[in-house]
Amino acid sequence: MTDTHQTDTHQWARNVDRMRFFVEQVQQGGRFELIDTLVHAGYRNHTAEPGQASDREGVRATMSALHAAFSDLTVGVLHCVGDGDLVATHKVFGGRHTGPWFGVPASGHRVEFRVMDLVRYRDGQMAEHWAVADAMTLLRQTGALA
Repeated sequence: MTDTHQTDTHQWARNVDRMRFFVEQVQQGGRFELIDTLVHAGYRNHTAEPGQASDREGVRATMSALHAAFSDLTVGVLHCVGDGDLVATHKVFGGRHTGPWFGVPASGHRVEFRVMDLVRYRDGQMAEHWAVADAMTLLRQTGALA
């Protein structure tokens, strides 16, 4: 094994740990004060929804809205893999829909939906993000779709 390979292995392993920490502390735990430390100042969300900021402030706004919309929020990591500066996660979010979420009023229903994220790390921080979320399941569970 070469020193370069060991360095790459350590890099993606650290990035996987960073992603798991972000999920646990920010996405589930609501520790928004960690965003400035964990998310790069030049962060770009390539899959931001219309009207959603694609920068670090967009992360803060989305996390805040998520916690306002879903009480008893849980986020489980089903898969988390790294390759170089990229980390992919497959997660399941759960909670009770007790506040508005992207224009859907609170339903009071319990929801569970899956999200897949791909994040590029730079200088130990999240720098770029792409996501695919199971919005149809979430909309059905909230009653917004029949």
